[in-house]
Amino acid sequence: MSSSAQPVYIKEGILREGLTQGIAFHDWKITSKKAPICNSTEMEKFVLRIRNFACLLRSNPYRLQKDFGLPPPEMVFGNNCVTLKKGDFEISLNAYDALSRVDTSSTSSENLKVAYAEEWTRKSAMNHTDVKDVVKPYDWSYTTDYRGTCLADFESSPTSMIDIDRLKRPEPILFYDENILYEDELADNGTAMLTVRLRVMPTCFLVLQRFFMRVDNVLFRINDTRLYHEFGNPYFVREYTSKEAHYNEILEKLGKGDISLLNDQNWVTSVMPDEAKTIIREKIKI
Repeated sequence: MSSSAQPVYIKEGILREGLTQGIAFHDWKITSKKAPICNSTEMEKFVLRIRNFACLLRSNPYRLQKDFGLPPPEMVFGNNCVTLKKGDFEISLNAYDALSRVDTSSTSSENLKVAYAEEWTRKSAMNHTDVKDVVKPYDWSYTTDYRGTCLADFESSPTSMIDIDRLKRPEPILFYDENILYEDELADNGTAMLTVRLRVMPTCFLVLQRFFMRVDNVLFRINDTRLYHEFGNPYFVREYTSKEAHYNEILEKLGKGDISLLNDQNWVTSVMPDEAKTIIREKIKI
């Protein structure tokens, strides 16, 4: 398709039943579906689906254990989804598949507990909070390393293929949306949230899925998945990074600033250490 292709905008349904909005541009169909938070009936089906899916994942260290299942986060937007499709290639981002990547191994909760138990227990005692409420036999922070659902095989790339300079150019935004997949307040000890933002410009598009976690007095964690494509290029790019910082390290960056910034994902991201704990760079021919 030529560079003069005109975008076609998509809008289907209504929010209370499921609203899909998006854009068709340069042979791509990019959509974002939003629906209300799952009700009690949908949550029961969601939990059952997770437990049944566990039977298929017994060889996966992130399997969802059938004996107790994975209790879902407080707020699950199980009907929300972001989808990118061109020809036979398709990749989507959704809550169910993201939660299937939460670690439910017997030692999963130790990752936070062991590293910070003494400090956290002391802080919790001072605040009259029972730490047992959040130390559970699964990763109670709902951390996910989910990078999207796609049947195609990506190949690793040694260097970043996302053109940051291009993204900084003042290009018009043809389509923009924000979506939320799930959220939990970690028994009032912080927050864990998985969100998706996407923007389509005349020359490229970028999707950012972000898992943001704040455990008060303990830890910040940000897992970012970026999906990127420049129109006309024969490949699609996916990059995943995981960063962590001690709560006090970020608090020091705040100085005398507004404490509410600790809930601002963009601000926290801007002061996180440059060094990532994990980096995975991939591309696929399309």
